[in-house]
Amino acid sequence: MLGASDPVGRTLHFERTNRDGSEPEQIYFHRAAPDRMEVYKMVRRCTRAALVSAVIDPKTGAASSLEAAQLRPDAQRAPYATLADEARGIVVRLEVDGAPREFVTPIATRPWHLYDYDLATLSAAFEVRKGSRKPMRFGMAVVWPKEDRFVEWMGDASAKFIRAETHLGRKTLRFEVSGTAFGAASGGPLWVEAKNGHLVDVQWGRPNHDNYIDFRLRLIGEEPAGDAEWTALLRRHFAGCPAK
Repeated sequence: MLGASDPVGRTLHFERTNRDGSEPEQIYFHRAAPDRMEVYKMVRRCTRAALVSAVIDPKTGAASSLEAAQLRPDAQRAPYATLADEARGIVVRLEVDGAPREFVTPIATRPWHLYDYDLATLSAAFEVRKGSRKPMRFGMAVVWPKEDRFVEWMGDASAKFIRAETHLGRKTLRFEVSGTAFGAASGGPLWVEAKNGHLVDVQWGRPNHDNYIDFRLRLIGEEPAGDAEWTALLRRHFAGCPAK
């Protein structure tokens, strides 16, 4: 059985929406190992879903590499892109029109977090310092493809402690997040679980996908822990679906 504060093996279920609750998508964080996370994203069962794995620094939560894949039946995956933190920047490798391509985005600040990884690594960073009320500073990037680049460097962000409060029925620490990463949009509040440190709610003005107008990530609950349970969750996505 997992310890109450041990993140390894834990699976958290979130819902990502606009701040008004529209465009819901289900997001699952799974801490597979101290240095590895997986994130499963889906709108509904039997439809296309993403499965993105990351190698992270257990001391900071920051990712050194990520692999993006489509989820396939029986919990299989079809990788299509990799992203790595290298000396020259964030390096994305994938195929475009059947040809291998490489895109590089300079990194201005470390540690940094990938916004469209739905803040999974930022949650890991807060878990490292669970219970801390000290400010946190970090860089942010987002996958936002254009002709000459694949990842956009957003800028810097800082999280400042505001108060301890009960939020969504949980004891939390509330932070206000702001910085150049949000551009003309606003940052906003972020709540972490007071004891374990993982995210509970985030409400920011800048979207992390182009079909959104802003951003909210809300904790729904915790799934049964362990790798076997995680694999079973992934298998259920296509189980019993009509044959195409």
